[in-house]
Amino acid sequence: MICPEGTYSPEGEKLCQRCTAGTWSDVRGAKRAEACHKCSMGTWSSQEGAISPEACQPCPKGRWSNRTAASSIFDCNFCPAGTWSSEEGASSTKVCRKCAPGTWSPILGAVEEEACVGCPAGRFNSKEGAGSPGDCIACAAGTFSDVESAASSKVCRPCAAGTFSPAPGAFSEETCATCPSGTFSATLGATSSATCTGCPPGTFSSEEGASSSQTCMKCGPGTYQPIVSAASSSLCIKCAVGNFSSAWGESTCHFCAKGSYGNAFGLTECLDCPTGSTTTILGAIREGMCIKSSILDPAPSDGSEDADGETEDEGHVPVLLP
Repeated sequence: MICPEGTYSPEGEKLCQRCTAGTWSDVRGAKRAEACHKCSMGTWSSQEGAISPEACQPCPKGRWSNRTAASSIFDCNFCPAGTWSSEEGASSTKVCRKCAPGTWSPILGAVEEEACVGCPAGRFNSKEGAGSPGDCIACAAGTFSDVESAASSKVCRPCAAGTFSPAPGAFSEETCATCPSGTFSATLGATSSATCTGCPPGTFSSEEGASSSQTCMKCGPGTYQPIVSAASSSLCIKCAVGNFSSAWGESTCHFCAKGSYGNAFGLTECLDCPTGSTTTILGAIREGMCIKSSILDPAPSDGSEDADGETEDEGHVPVLLP
């Protein structure tokens, strides 16, 4: 009995047996199973009794197989996540090309490089073959990056002086928050508003995102400003009556000295009492509080009459000038 191609009949048997799936034979009258050739690595065949190697189909793109006589497409392994292959009939994982740094792919058996997705702005990935979005590392707090598919942390730029960013993974310069009015910061890459230093008392700044203390403007003479981080010139307060400030950037006003008075708000200097008079207190608020010096400090007396023919009394009450 002569068996056709794709089959064989062991010595003494009357039936022809098919070559198993994953094998083939073009030999007529084969007597042994060894006549059935195995499909080579990278191919498979589910057909029994195959008569040519063309029955062995190549593993599709994105797959590979290093075994012979594969009988199912499931014997073809997927290229792992983070890789891809456009080659058919692959017999090794060597054909699985890694996604480039800056990209990643979660797909098993990817067949083209386009399956590798770029890391979003604000993140980077320096390794090849990344298979998860978690492989894209966020730029540190205080930095940002608007570059997609970045392969290095070098793309992460520090927030400018006068700004800060507390959250990692910032994707644009606009995500860096500005220091509020009344403050400034010279720090690059700041991560907290704590780096925003308040303008000192006596000054103010209406500018947001200031990078230098030079933006802190001094309140003018005749005013004072007692708080830190003043954000407007409206917080420069006029000195009260009886007080003055002669310098720029004062945090407090000063009482008018004895011998002077201040009769208006916002004075830069106090007015002197008329010649021959003075005040008994600091911070006098009107000229009427100026008292004749002769009344405050009379000459010693033995009870004789003064120039007007009157006798001075020890209990004499000082008279205010009109």
